[in-house]
Amino acid sequence: MIKIVSCLHRLPSLSRQEFQEHWRERHALLLLEIPVLRAYVQYQTVGTNPMSRPKVGDAEPFDGFEVSYWDSLEAFREVLTSDGRYAAAREDRKLFVDAARSPASLVEEKVIVEIEPPAEMALVECHMHRPGQTRADFHASWLSVHGDFGRKIYKTGLMPGYLQNQVVDMNAEKAASLGLDQKMFDGVGFAYYHSAVQLIACANLPIVTKDAYKAEDDFTDQKKLGSVLARRHVLRSCTR
Repeated sequence: MIKIVSCLHRLPSLSRQEFQEHWRERHALLLLEIPVLRAYVQYQTVGTNPMSRPKVGDAEPFDGFEVSYWDSLEAFREVLTSDGRYAAAREDRKLFVDAARSPASLVEEKVIVEIEPPAEMALVECHMHRPGQTRADFHASWLSVHGDFGRKIYKTGLMPGYLQNQVVDMNAEKAASLGLDQKMFDGVGFAYYHSAVQLIACANLPIVTKDAYKAEDDFTDQKKLGSVLARRHVLRSCTR
């Protein structure tokens, strides 16, 4: 099974509420008509990261994140090229998504802490490697360093889930033919919480404010780090 993560900006003519209402109430229904779509999850942005992180990049935050699972890249390509239902969904997307600022990437999922329901809130972070390093360097450090912190934070009872989505290397022409952008980010992380209150409590832990943030400087380009709080909506589930 493959996983695609889309980072979505709304059209400038729409409010975030208008964007999110159309996305969930109409667009999702179009996608859910496609039987080979194995799982589909929306993360609707509710605000900026409530953690105190002065070094986080100042780019306009995404309005939401879309996660879809497919049996294979070949199955996704077949839907993309020959399924009229997917074509209808793509046309509808033009009504509310700013395509030029909304990259979709094929990722390899790394489960650090399996999600414990309901986990309705998620801290979503888009990462790029530091200058002078490679994507492979970032992936290795992110997995080992953040993975270790994630498991320790889970033991406090304040973070009931943590997934890393490592962007896969792909030939640019092949990626473009599938509507994918494999260069925008190196990874997108999802840390889960049962409530925003739980997230804020977690944000005050020394292991987060001192240890994790300091360690992150060694492999993440903080100037390009995007970080938002989002609400999770599972619209079709397979494994999660």
